[in-house]
Amino acid sequence: MKVVTDAPMPEVAGVTHRWIAVGDLDMHVAEAGSGNPVMLLHGSPQHWYEWRRVVAELAPEHRLVMPDLRGSGWTTGPGTGFDVESQLRDVLGLLDALELDRPILVTHDYSVFLGWRLAFDHPERIAGLVALGSPHPWTRPSLAMVPQLWRLWFQPVLAAPGLGAIAARSGRQGTVRYMLDWPDATFDEAEREAFLAVWRIPEHARGLSAIYRRLILPGMARLPRGDYDGRRLPVPTRIVLAGNDPVMTEARLGPWRGTADDLRISTAAGAGHYIPSDRPDAVAAAVRELASQRP
Repeated sequence: MKVVTDAPMPEVAGVTHRWIAVGDLDMHVAEAGSGNPVMLLHGSPQHWYEWRRVVAELAPEHRLVMPDLRGSGWTTGPGTGFDVESQLRDVLGLLDALELDRPILVTHDYSVFLGWRLAFDHPERIAGLVALGSPHPWTRPSLAMVPQLWRLWFQPVLAAPGLGAIAARSGRQGTVRYMLDWPDATFDEAEREAFLAVWRIPEHARGLSAIYRRLILPGMARLPRGDYDGRRLPVPTRIVLAGNDPVMTEARLGPWRGTADDLRISTAAGAGHYIPSDRPDAVAAAVRELASQRP
Protein backbone atom coordinates (compact mmCIF):
# COMPACT_ATOMS: atom_id res chain seq x y z
CA MET A 1 0.00 0.00 0.00
CA LYS A 2 1.32 3.45 -0.95
CA VAL A 3 1.70 5.90 1.92
CA VAL A 4 -0.10 9.14 1.07
CA THR A 5 0.61 12.21 3.18
CA ASP A 6 -2.09 14.88 3.36
CA ALA A 7 -0.55 16.84 6.22
CA PRO A 8 0.07 20.50 5.32
CA MET A 9 3.58 21.24 4.06
CA PRO A 10 5.43 23.75 6.28
CA GLU A 11 6.80 26.80 4.51
CA VAL A 12 10.38 28.00 4.80
CA ALA A 13 11.61 30.99 2.83
CA GLY A 14 13.77 29.99 -0.12
CA VAL A 15 12.91 26.27 0.06
CA THR A 16 11.46 24.44 -2.95
CA HIS A 17 10.02 20.93 -3.11
CA ARG A 18 10.00 18.07 -5.56
CA TRP A 19 9.54 14.31 -5.62
CA ILE A 20 12.23 12.01 -7.02
CA ALA A 21 11.66 8.39 -8.04
CA VAL A 22 14.14 6.31 -6.02
CA GLY A 23 13.59 2.56 -6.16
CA ASP A 24 10.11 1.89 -4.78
CA LEU A 25 9.79 5.42 -3.33
CA ASP A 26 8.58 8.78 -4.51
CA MET A 27 11.10 10.57 -2.33
CA HIS A 28 10.23 14.08 -1.22
CA VAL A 29 13.21 16.42 -1.35
CA ALA A 30 13.28 19.97 -0.02
CA GLU A 31 16.01 22.12 -1.54
CA ALA A 32 17.52 25.55 -1.00
CA GLY A 33 20.54 27.60 -1.99
CA SER A 34 23.31 26.96 -4.47
CA GLY A 35 26.97 26.07 -4.43
CA ASN A 36 28.75 23.05 -2.98
CA PRO A 37 26.19 20.36 -2.12
CA VAL A 38 25.18 19.44 1.42
CA MET A 39 22.73 16.58 2.11
CA LEU A 40 20.96 16.74 5.46
CA LEU A 41 19.27 13.62 6.86
CA HIS A 42 16.70 14.15 9.60
CA GLY A 43 16.09 12.14 12.76
CA SER A 44 13.01 10.98 14.64
CA PRO A 45 10.26 12.07 15.07
CA GLN A 46 11.05 14.71 12.47
CA HIS A 47 11.33 15.23 8.71
CA TRP A 48 12.97 17.77 6.36
CA TYR A 49 11.56 20.67 8.44
CA GLU A 50 14.14 19.81 11.10
CA TRP A 51 16.61 21.88 9.06
CA ARG A 52 14.53 25.08 8.74
CA ARG A 53 16.89 27.17 10.92
CA VAL A 54 20.00 25.75 9.26
CA VAL A 55 18.70 26.90 5.86
CA ALA A 56 19.17 30.57 6.72
CA GLU A 57 22.73 29.85 7.88
CA LEU A 58 23.93 27.81 4.90
CA ALA A 59 21.75 28.44 1.84
CA PRO A 60 23.62 31.58 0.78
CA GLU A 61 26.75 29.51 0.12
CA HIS A 62 25.65 25.87 -0.28
CA ARG A 63 23.12 23.80 -2.17
CA LEU A 64 21.05 22.13 0.54
CA VAL A 65 19.29 18.84 -0.17
CA MET A 66 16.91 17.79 2.61
CA PRO A 67 15.06 14.53 1.84
CA ASP A 68 12.33 12.86 3.84
CA LEU A 69 13.58 9.37 4.62
CA ARG A 70 11.47 6.27 4.04
CA GLY A 71 8.36 6.32 6.22
CA SER A 72 8.72 10.00 7.11
CA GLY A 73 7.40 13.35 5.98
CA TRP A 74 6.06 13.56 2.44
CA THR A 75 7.99 10.64 0.96
CA THR A 76 5.58 8.02 -0.34
CA GLY A 77 6.17 4.33 -0.81
CA PRO A 78 5.28 0.87 0.43
CA GLY A 79 5.01 0.21 4.13
CA THR A 80 8.13 -1.97 4.10
CA GLY A 81 11.90 -1.63 3.98
CA PHE A 82 12.58 0.30 7.18
CA ASP A 83 15.81 -1.52 8.06
CA VAL A 84 19.20 0.16 7.73
CA GLU A 85 20.14 -1.66 4.52
CA SER A 86 17.00 -0.51 2.73
CA GLN A 87 17.33 3.06 3.94
CA LEU A 88 21.01 3.09 2.93
CA ARG A 89 19.99 2.03 -0.58
CA ASP A 90 17.44 4.86 -0.59
CA VAL A 91 20.12 7.45 0.19
CA LEU A 92 22.58 6.04 -2.34
CA GLY A 93 19.79 5.97 -4.93
CA LEU A 94 18.97 9.60 -4.23
CA LEU A 95 22.62 10.59 -4.63
CA ASP A 96 22.56 8.88 -8.03
CA ALA A 97 19.22 10.36 -9.09
CA LEU A 98 20.32 13.90 -8.23
CA GLU A 99 23.85 13.32 -9.59
CA LEU A 100 25.29 14.80 -6.42
CA ASP A 101 29.06 14.88 -6.50
CA ARG A 102 30.38 14.02 -3.04
CA PRO A 103 28.19 16.22 -0.86
CA ILE A 104 28.95 16.92 2.75
CA LEU A 105 26.53 14.70 4.69
CA VAL A 106 24.83 15.93 7.87
CA THR A 107 23.06 13.38 10.07
CA HIS A 108 21.10 13.53 13.30
CA ASP A 109 19.46 10.98 15.58
CA TYR A 110 18.79 7.67 13.78
CA SER A 111 20.22 8.86 10.47
CA VAL A 112 23.67 8.64 12.11
CA PHE A 113 23.45 4.89 11.49
CA LEU A 114 23.26 5.69 7.77
CA GLY A 115 26.03 8.26 8.06
CA TRP A 116 28.53 5.83 9.57
CA ARG A 117 27.72 3.21 6.93
CA LEU A 118 28.33 5.72 4.15
CA ALA A 119 31.53 7.00 5.74
CA PHE A 120 33.07 3.55 6.20
CA ASP A 121 31.61 1.55 3.33
CA HIS A 122 31.09 4.21 0.65
CA PRO A 123 33.60 6.97 1.45
CA GLU A 124 33.91 7.92 -2.20
CA ARG A 125 30.30 9.14 -2.19
CA ILE A 126 30.67 11.94 0.39
CA ALA A 127 33.19 14.73 0.98
CA GLY A 128 32.68 14.83 4.74
CA LEU A 129 30.35 13.88 7.57
CA VAL A 130 28.79 16.00 10.30
CA ALA A 131 27.22 13.69 12.91
CA LEU A 132 24.97 15.55 15.34
CA GLY A 133 24.45 14.13 18.83
CA SER A 134 26.25 10.96 17.82
CA PRO A 135 28.73 8.74 19.62
CA HIS A 136 31.92 8.11 17.72
CA PRO A 137 31.82 4.84 15.78
CA TRP A 138 33.84 2.89 18.36
CA THR A 139 31.75 3.89 21.40
CA ARG A 140 30.53 1.21 23.80
CA PRO A 141 27.57 1.65 26.17
CA SER A 142 28.94 2.35 29.64
CA LEU A 143 27.71 2.01 33.21
CA ALA A 144 27.70 5.80 33.44
CA MET A 145 24.88 5.84 30.87
CA VAL A 146 22.66 3.40 32.77
CA PRO A 147 21.03 5.95 35.17
CA GLN A 148 19.79 7.89 32.13
CA LEU A 149 18.29 4.98 30.19
CA TRP A 150 14.84 5.51 31.70
CA ARG A 151 14.57 8.61 29.52
CA LEU A 152 14.40 6.31 26.48
CA TRP A 153 11.20 4.55 27.62
CA PHE A 154 9.47 5.68 24.42
CA GLN A 155 11.69 3.54 22.19
CA PRO A 156 10.31 0.10 23.12
CA VAL A 157 6.81 1.60 23.21
CA LEU A 158 7.09 2.86 19.64
CA ALA A 159 8.81 -0.33 18.48
CA ALA A 160 6.00 -2.57 19.74
CA PRO A 161 3.90 -3.96 16.86
CA GLY A 162 0.44 -2.41 16.90
CA LEU A 163 0.95 -0.47 20.12
CA GLY A 164 3.70 1.71 18.66
CA ALA A 165 1.55 3.00 15.80
CA ILE A 166 -1.35 3.72 18.15
CA ALA A 167 0.94 5.63 20.51
CA ALA A 168 2.35 7.66 17.60
CA ARG A 169 -0.94 8.84 16.15
CA SER A 170 -3.73 8.63 18.74
CA GLY A 171 -5.14 11.18 21.16
CA ARG A 172 -2.76 13.98 22.06
CA GLN A 173 0.17 11.89 20.78
CA GLY A 174 1.77 12.04 24.20
CA THR A 175 4.67 9.74 23.29
CA VAL A 176 5.75 11.87 20.33
CA ARG A 177 5.18 15.07 22.30
CA TYR A 178 7.49 13.74 25.02
CA MET A 179 10.18 13.11 22.40
CA LEU A 180 9.83 16.59 20.91
CA ASP A 181 10.05 18.25 24.33
CA TRP A 182 13.04 16.26 25.65
CA PRO A 183 15.19 17.29 27.46
CA ASP A 184 13.82 20.84 27.14
CA ALA A 185 10.90 22.36 25.25
CA THR A 186 12.52 23.47 21.99
CA PHE A 187 9.59 24.07 19.63
CA ASP A 188 6.71 26.49 19.64
CA GLU A 189 3.24 25.04 19.07
CA ALA A 190 3.27 25.64 15.31
CA GLU A 191 6.61 23.87 14.92
CA ARG A 192 5.48 21.02 17.15
CA GLU A 193 2.30 20.64 15.10
CA ALA A 194 4.32 20.47 11.87
CA PHE A 195 5.92 17.27 13.16
CA LEU A 196 2.91 15.80 14.97
CA ALA A 197 0.57 16.12 11.97
CA VAL A 198 2.51 13.65 9.83
CA TRP A 199 2.37 10.89 12.44
CA ARG A 200 -1.44 11.07 12.68
CA ILE A 201 -1.58 9.36 9.28
CA PRO A 202 -1.97 5.63 10.07
CA GLU A 203 0.54 4.45 7.44
CA HIS A 204 3.19 6.86 8.69
CA ALA A 205 2.51 5.89 12.31
CA ARG A 206 3.12 2.26 11.37
CA GLY A 207 6.27 3.35 9.55
CA LEU A 208 7.60 5.17 12.61
CA SER A 209 7.00 2.07 14.68
CA ALA A 210 8.83 -0.04 12.11
CA ILE A 211 11.78 2.37 12.05
CA TYR A 212 12.25 1.82 15.78
CA ARG A 213 11.70 -1.93 15.51
CA ARG A 214 13.82 -2.57 12.42
CA LEU A 215 16.50 0.15 12.48
CA ILE A 216 16.90 2.13 15.71
CA LEU A 217 16.72 -0.57 18.39
CA PRO A 218 18.76 -3.08 16.34
CA GLY A 219 21.33 -0.37 15.65
CA MET A 220 21.67 0.41 19.35
CA ALA A 221 21.85 -3.28 20.19
CA ARG A 222 24.79 -3.65 17.80
CA LEU A 223 26.91 -0.99 19.51
CA PRO A 224 28.49 -3.43 22.01
CA ARG A 225 29.58 -5.64 19.10
CA GLY A 226 32.02 -3.03 17.87
CA ASP A 227 31.23 -3.36 14.17
CA TYR A 228 33.75 -0.65 13.28
CA ASP A 229 36.53 -1.79 15.62
CA GLY A 230 39.91 -1.82 13.92
CA ARG A 231 38.60 0.06 10.90
CA ARG A 232 39.92 3.32 9.50
CA LEU A 233 37.53 6.23 9.03
CA PRO A 234 38.77 7.95 5.85
CA VAL A 235 36.12 10.68 5.61
CA PRO A 236 36.72 14.04 7.34
CA THR A 237 34.22 13.98 10.19
CA ARG A 238 32.89 16.38 12.79
CA ILE A 239 30.80 15.11 15.71
CA VAL A 240 28.76 17.85 17.41
CA LEU A 241 27.27 16.89 20.77
CA ALA A 242 24.49 18.67 22.64
CA GLY A 243 25.65 20.54 25.71
CA ASN A 244 22.38 19.83 27.57
CA ASP A 245 22.26 16.12 26.74
CA PRO A 246 22.74 14.22 30.03
CA VAL A 247 23.44 10.91 28.26
CA MET A 248 25.83 11.61 25.40
CA THR A 249 28.87 13.59 26.56
CA GLU A 250 32.45 13.70 25.34
CA ALA A 251 33.64 12.06 28.57
CA ARG A 252 31.32 9.07 28.04
CA LEU A 253 32.26 8.25 24.46
CA GLY A 254 35.22 6.13 25.51
CA PRO A 255 38.46 5.28 23.70
CA TRP A 256 38.89 4.99 19.96
CA ARG A 257 39.19 1.39 18.79
CA GLY A 258 40.07 2.33 15.23
CA THR A 259 41.76 5.14 13.36
CA ALA A 260 40.50 8.29 11.66
CA ASP A 261 42.19 10.57 9.19
CA ASP A 262 40.36 13.66 10.47
CA LEU A 263 37.81 13.26 13.27
CA ARG A 264 37.06 16.03 15.75
CA ILE A 265 34.44 16.16 18.49
CA SER A 266 32.90 19.32 19.91
CA THR A 267 29.96 20.24 22.13
CA ALA A 268 27.34 22.86 21.25
CA ALA A 269 26.75 24.70 24.53
CA GLY A 270 23.12 25.33 25.34
CA ALA A 271 21.80 22.80 22.85
CA GLY A 272 19.42 20.00 23.71
CA HIS A 273 18.84 16.91 21.60
CA TYR A 274 17.54 19.02 18.70
CA ILE A 275 20.82 20.71 17.88
CA PRO A 276 19.68 22.05 14.46
CA SER A 277 16.94 24.02 16.21
CA ASP A 278 18.87 25.11 19.29
CA ARG A 279 22.25 25.81 17.67
CA PRO A 280 21.96 26.05 13.87
CA ASP A 281 25.13 28.14 13.96
CA ALA A 282 27.08 25.18 15.38
CA VAL A 283 25.79 22.94 12.58
CA ALA A 284 26.71 25.54 9.98
CA ALA A 285 30.17 26.03 11.46
CA ALA A 286 30.94 22.31 11.21
CA VAL A 287 29.74 22.22 7.59
CA ARG A 288 31.79 25.30 6.67
CA GLU A 289 34.91 23.83 8.24
CA LEU A 290 34.62 20.68 6.14
CA ALA A 291 33.69 22.66 3.02
CA SER A 292 36.84 24.77 3.41
CA GLN A 293 38.92 21.61 3.11
CA ARG A 294 37.18 20.37 -0.01
CA PRO A 295 39.49 20.37 -3.08
